[in-house]
Amino acid sequence: MSNKENTTPRKRGKIINTILGGKLFKSDIFIKNIWLILLIVLYAFIYVSNRYSYRQELKSIKALRAERQDMRYQLLTLQSEFSEKSRQSNIEKYVNKYDSKLKTATNPPFTIR
Repeated sequence: MSNKENTTPRKRGKIINTILGGKLFKSDIFIKNIWLILLIVLYAFIYVSNRYSYRQELKSIKALRAERQDMRYQLLTLQSEFSEKSRQSNIEKYVNKYDSKLKTATNPPFTIR
């Protein structure tokens, strides 16, 4: 057991020394596969940037949906106010309030031929 415990820290130190020392980048395996490694790094970068853009788009879509819902409620409120103000009884009250000469027709409308 003492052999395994003694060799493990040395191997770790050797691996760390190889990476930090730059020997990893000079190895034949790394040099032969440099384009594959660069391609993988490029794909990883594109993946991360697309994911970020996707999240931003989702946030903007959510905000626009909330704004649309708010505008719908405002539209319903305005429509109900308009409906209330355009009723004949309310129009008569408004006209009588300002002493206008306009009066409600007593005769029903008829078609001219």
